[in-house]
Amino acid sequence: MRRTALKILLCSAVALGLPKGHAAPTAPRITEITPILIGKSPVTLHPKGFPAITVTPFWRENGNAWGYHLYAVTTPDAEQPDQADLVDRQDAAPNAPLADMLADSPHTGEDAIQTVHFATARVNGKSSLLLFIATRDMGGHPVPQPSPAHVRIYQLTREDGEPGTTAFTFRPLSTIASPVTTCHADIALRAATKIPFATWNGPHEPVPTCPQ
Repeated sequence: MRRTALKILLCSAVALGLPKGHAAPTAPRITEITPILIGKSPVTLHPKGFPAITVTPFWRENGNAWGYHLYAVTTPDAEQPDQADLVDRQDAAPNAPLADMLADSPHTGEDAIQTVHFATARVNGKSSLLLFIATRDMGGHPVPQPSPAHVRIYQLTREDGEPGTTAFTFRPLSTIASPVTTCHADIALRAATKIPFATWNGPHEPVPTCPQ
């Protein structure tokens, strides 16, 4: 696993639209981002301070260019170790329902609309497991044409047992607007994090060529 040392000071999405007189939250300092490659088989991770976390990928065939991957993130149940509990994702909107599964939107593979990645990192100096979801903001753009994009970053968090939540969730940490318009969500991710495309996707994955 290639390790990439990187420092990012991010403008948190929750800092936008604050009432007058309210101080903006301090932007998290994310360093030492190390992407974790998830292939076609389950991958078990051992984040510091958490039980083992397993990421299981699935493919949902659609018979056309709109098939997609689903990712189930699970951890052993604390009382029934032979049972796996889901790790949900909290949306940036506070009242949105929890998402049980993660989904990408690769389209043809050359013009991915949304991608899903995991990485270890340090957040304000603390070891963390992060989820990166890069999304192109399509608007009226045809799928193959370059479009703006953003990257949402989520942090694995232990919950307090509130009814309706899972024991662990990925909570929103920050959102980065990509500095480039692009035909592929991972090109936006590369531009936003300064981490090479191949480090996120593996050395044998070619970088897509966007139409000019």
